[in-house]
Amino acid sequence: MTITNPDRVLFPDSGLTKADVADYYEAAADRMLPHLEGRPLTVERFPKGIDGQGFMQKNRPSHAPESVGSVTLDKKDGVTTYPVVNDRDGLLFFANLSAITFHVPTVTVEDGLHPDWVIWDLDPPEGADEAVVAAAETMRGFLGDLGIPTLPMATGSKGFHLRTPIERDLDARRVDRLARGGAMLAVAAHPDQLTTAFKKADRDGRVFVDWLRNMPRATSVVPYSLRPKKGAPVAAPLDWGELAPIGPTGVTLETIEARLHEADPWDDTQPLDLEPIAARVDAALEEAGIEFEPFDRFRG
Repeated sequence: MTITNPDRVLFPDSGLTKADVADYYEAAADRMLPHLEGRPLTVERFPKGIDGQGFMQKNRPSHAPESVGSVTLDKKDGVTTYPVVNDRDGLLFFANLSAITFHVPTVTVEDGLHPDWVIWDLDPPEGADEAVVAAAETMRGFLGDLGIPTLPMATGSKGFHLRTPIERDLDARRVDRLARGGAMLAVAAHPDQLTTAFKKADRDGRVFVDWLRNMPRATSVVPYSLRPKKGAPVAAPLDWGELAPIGPTGVTLETIEARLHEADPWDDTQPLDLEPIAARVDAALEEAGIEFEPFDRFRG
């Protein structure tokens, strides 16, 4: 793959170029592709660098190589033909388009109804790293008590993701219900620390437990993606002991090389059977008298 305009600066604060980004994605491909391949892809592109106007691209470019697959999905006013990246060349094709960040849903093209991940996104007030580390530990313990082990990821943005690989035995609405139920039960147990209030004005300094990544059309950042922020932070899988020293943005393009030569913190993780846990969550919700209110994220 030939990288055009390799000297174009994409991260002005550090002088990192398109060639640097492409070199990183080539090096990280083996780590990224298991999370990326076979899924409808959305990319965040910054042709003039992160200080310029960026945009989200969902449509497969017409000049994409044959190795970049596609899937056409209905939307409210028509259809979208998403790209599907399955190999290193596809990853580098988008790096050459100044794609900084890659986003995918928790479902694959092959099975668009049954997620293979459940995700909680912990969103703190700006700069509240200590609060979000504490919230992550609280959620780890609470979900663990429900029988859900979690894997932490520094998002390269404000907070952390807690992720669990799952068997594809529940449909997306059932997984979404479990994720929302787990969030609401945790908030009920820790109301001074956690919240499910979507509007920032209603959070009162608490960490938002966002369950909204678990429906088929919802997306989340792909592990090992760069983020379009100063310092070129990376969405990095972590060990639990790394949350406090690393924080949400502590892994960057300039520091991640050593991690790529070490074992992936998420290696040897087995998918979880959620069916008995979903029943346990439903029972806990009923016992606590918690009912779901209708929710539209676009109306808050």
